[in-house]
Amino acid sequence: MRSLLLLSFTALTLFVTTATSALAEGTILTVTGQIEKTNREAFDPFFDGFLKFHDKTFEKAYTFDWDALASLPQKSITVNADTEDWPHPLKMEGPLLKDVLAAAGPSGDKTTLYALDGFGLEMSAEKMASREWILAMKIDGEPLGIGGFGPLWLVYDTGGRKAPEEEERSWVWSVFHIDIK
Repeated sequence: MRSLLLLSFTALTLFVTTATSALAEGTILTVTGQIEKTNREAFDPFFDGFLKFHDKTFEKAYTFDWDALASLPQKSITVNADTEDWPHPLKMEGPLLKDVLAAAGPSGDKTTLYALDGFGLEMSAEKMASREWILAMKIDGEPLGIGGFGPLWLVYDTGGRKAPEEEERSWVWSVFHIDIK
């Protein structure tokens, strides 16, 4: 029994290490649309399989891996929501959305953030300016992972107050793609 537990623990450690390494080394956010700066080639139906699955194609893109996002100025905020399952005020950390977009040089005025499940939230320039939005990479010091709220979670500082459920609905979690129009 001990051997089986040790083997299970070793397999779990290997899985977590591999998943963390993959998250650190691969693209976790792709910005497309009306952007001036690029750091990758156009859409490739084979290598962009997940984007293809979501019918997202593009001529140019700016991508971020974990390190690129972490190299932007980071903001720590406290987020709380008035929903039944919200555990307590959470300390979140990540770059400001405006800094992420600035890196790609946006020229459009509508931004749509897409989650891994296909959900998209369109934000006008006015909505973006109404709050200091961040793309949270960590909660309480721990990186967000795929299968939870990661890789990124769009939120704003509630200052510890409980944001109404209607506001919480605009906090897109599992953000992986941003399109500028």
